[in-house]
Amino acid sequence: MPGIAIALFFILGLLLSFVGYFWGLVQAFGQETLWGVLYLLVPFASLVFYIKNWSNKKIRKTFLIQCAGLLMLLLGGITTSVFYGKNFVKISDSGPNVEQGSNEQSPSSFPSDFNTSPSPYQELSPAFEPFPAAESSPASAAPVAAQKDDFKQSMKLGYIYYGQGDYQTALINFNRALQLRPGDAYAVKAVDNTKSAIVQSIVK
Repeated sequence: MPGIAIALFFILGLLLSFVGYFWGLVQAFGQETLWGVLYLLVPFASLVFYIKNWSNKKIRKTFLIQCAGLLMLLLGGITTSVFYGKNFVKISDSGPNVEQGSNEQSPSSFPSDFNTSPSPYQELSPAFEPFPAAESSPASAAPVAAQKDDFKQSMKLGYIYYGQGDYQTALINFNRALQLRPGDAYAVKAVDNTKSAIVQSIVK
């Protein structure tokens, strides 16, 4: 709504300014052709024309109409600057937070508890997903944590041996990880790829 009101204010101000200007141009040509040409082409000649003919009520009224239009344009510009300036400040204040929120990634997006050294085999599989949260009970938390560590260690060793070309030892570790977490997609993929690598090495 404020934007519509400001736009209407501008339109009305422009309308009054143009009406006053052209009506003054008609009056200048009506009084004398030279005044009309000066009014049209020479800057501030119209102001001299109004001052010279201030006693004429119609000419004075035309000048006041132009002044009213210009005043409305000026007030509209100030109002627009204030209104949109406040909105811009609000957007600027909230911008860094939005940008930070869009660039920062949730900790849950990354597996922070598994980090292995890069190897040719690692490129074949995506990063590990975070492991399931341990039970809240202290009695069950320790075995679950130990099993998770064993799984990680077995997978890590499998990667290391795979990178060194020791596929048999890598397969042993991947199979052990698969026993700790049956059906795990990454362990299954590691076992399958390692078996394929063993077959390829035998064929060669």
